[in-house]
Amino acid sequence: MSFGHRRSVRAILTAAAAAVSVAALAAAGPVLGAASADAAVTCQVTYASTQWGTGSGGFTAGITVRNTGERLTGWKLTFTFPRSQQLTQGWSARWTQLAGHVTAENESWNGTVASGGSVQLGFNGTWTGDNMPPMDFALNGVPCQVIVPGTSPSPPAGPSASPPAGPSASITPSPGGDVPVDNPFAGARGYVDPGWAADVESSAAKVDEATAEKMRGLKNTPTAVWLDRIADVGGGSGVARTLKDHLDTAVEQGAGYITLVLHDLPDRDCRSRVSSAELHERDNGLDRYKAEFVDPVAALLARPEYRNLRVAAVVEPRALADLVVGGALGIYPCVQARGSGVYVMGIRYALDKLSPLPNVYTYLDAGSAGWTGWETDLAALATSVTETVRGTAAGLNSLDGIATNVADYIPLEEPFLTGPDQTVAGQPIKQSRFIDWNPYLNERDYAVAMRSALIAKGFSSMLGVVVDTSRDGWGGPARPTAASTSLNIDTFVDQSRVDRRPSRAAECNQNGAGLGARPVAAPVPGVDAYQWIKRPGESDGVGGPLLPEDSDRLVDYRCDPNGSLTPGSDGFRPTGALPNAPLAGDWHHEQFVMLVENAYPAL
Repeated sequence: MSFGHRRSVRAILTAAAAAVSVAALAAAGPVLGAASADAAVTCQVTYASTQWGTGSGGFTAGITVRNTGERLTGWKLTFTFPRSQQLTQGWSARWTQLAGHVTAENESWNGTVASGGSVQLGFNGTWTGDNMPPMDFALNGVPCQVIVPGTSPSPPAGPSASPPAGPSASITPSPGGDVPVDNPFAGARGYVDPGWAADVESSAAKVDEATAEKMRGLKNTPTAVWLDRIADVGGGSGVARTLKDHLDTAVEQGAGYITLVLHDLPDRDCRSRVSSAELHERDNGLDRYKAEFVDPVAALLARPEYRNLRVAAVVEPRALADLVVGGALGIYPCVQARGSGVYVMGIRYALDKLSPLPNVYTYLDAGSAGWTGWETDLAALATSVTETVRGTAAGLNSLDGIATNVADYIPLEEPFLTGPDQTVAGQPIKQSRFIDWNPYLNERDYAVAMRSALIAKGFSSMLGVVVDTSRDGWGGPARPTAASTSLNIDTFVDQSRVDRRPSRAAECNQNGAGLGARPVAAPVPGVDAYQWIKRPGESDGVGGPLLPEDSDRLVDYRCDPNGSLTPGSDGFRPTGALPNAPLAGDWHHEQFVMLVENAYPAL
């Protein structure tokens, strides 16, 4: 059979499963929890959260409400916090809290929920003592069945809400990839990499008790696994954990999903000028990429023991964006890579191998606001993504979504910069030195705009987005609390922006950055998840003025704290990089301390 659009197929399968389950309940007897004869409301709530802190702290919760009854034209979800949790911010609903009782009412755009359909919402909160999940969810006053990943599903609460009799009446979906879903992150717990947790502990052992407590509260936060070289897949010198090791550990943890990053194209990172690529086109690199990298990854992910583990595969970060930007800047390796077609052919091959696997969800990198936000660049990148994916065996159906801000620092929001046409003394702020005519001031707007551009080119309206929020928090004492009062547009923008980099092109080990939004599913419409794709605390590249003792590589000018982003030109543009950074991918203790101190929301 043809693949069809995989997200559409997932939606059809999910709806079909819901219809079968509702029919089974009807056959077993009266529908439980029906408010009245003319309003057959039944529901299922999946609740998943990520917390930080020890003894107290914060958390982010994602909620999927599945309507297993009749069509809804308005909804109100209620639940009670079992401990001292406090709601601080919510999305995709109008949220209120009175004592421990929480209410979420639909927005104008998501009030209608078809039978078998679902709505995704979420919130940030704080906790003290412990953070037990609420279990008394009710939709329009009717108790719902509750699923918390890692626990057994609970029947609807209430004195008459015993579970329906008979195995055929179950409405619990598979927690992983066996039953495809539209959003792989929804209602699922992410994989926690023991290697990253160990690095966090290594830093916690070196700092004061209060900072160590914050760090240790992050050790259960899901992060992506990067496959940077062939040895990361099959094993080899210097590899502590292979892909199989990660997958096996994810299964042992009971994780619902794992995020993988494929990052080994021949001549990758063409824009860096100090590329760490292990494969090269001139040395049969494309054939090796296919046979020694992609094929083994696909073979492992297809194994039956991982069938219930959802795999979000982020394919080749920055590759297509580098061709657009690097080509425009005349960077020779990017011009060469674009001319050879090696990036496009490699990406197509990866999608052809991964997209047919029912538990794999493919996300292609689609730049960031800081590099491809200018209108011409966004349009060019949207065209490049479309043409690349259209050339796969399944065409546009081979892609589930896009990933933006991967390993970058663009904040989700700029609360005091309302738009590029905001004026100061009659001048639009897009003319400022920092914004430089880029209409996208934050990553959330860029991600949604790129998604819309791709849908306009023929991708399904079900196309998802994953945004990397690992280092885009920009909190701490230097975060502005109000808009500037200056009448000079450059001063106004510099004093009002939360992004404190010297330039939007600065992207290596940025001084002043902080941890961003914790991983959460469906934070805003069209966005599948915020994820920590770049593992916080890992170096972006070697920084100066001193090189690590074991380094035989040159300093990347973008990582040199005393360097310029425009080497050889008359103008000096600071890199904003931290000094003495270790090799790319190595643990950078000083950076991690900074990220924790500047986290936003704060730890």
